[in-house]
Amino acid sequence: MCSPPIGLSQMSQMKLLTTTAVAEMLSVPEGTLRYWRKVGLGPSWVKLEGSIRYAEEDVSRYIERNRRTPSVRAYMEE
Repeated sequence: MCSPPIGLSQMSQMKLLTTTAVAEMLSVPEGTLRYWRKVGLGPSWVKLEGSIRYAEEDVSRYIERNRRTPSVRAYMEE
């Protein structure tokens, strides 16, 4: 899940999040994010000086990509 290269002006505005922050945002354990990185799932990430970081924009994009609209059947089951 690679994002296209970004320019220097975009990089200065990029907000990087820790694994802990992303785990809280997605309501999953940090171990799940580690597993996702290992198997190529989840939001894109970068490793800087040994630390894993997620661009806030990539996490938002991941959430949007996985948004689902309930079916008519889901409404009938309520």
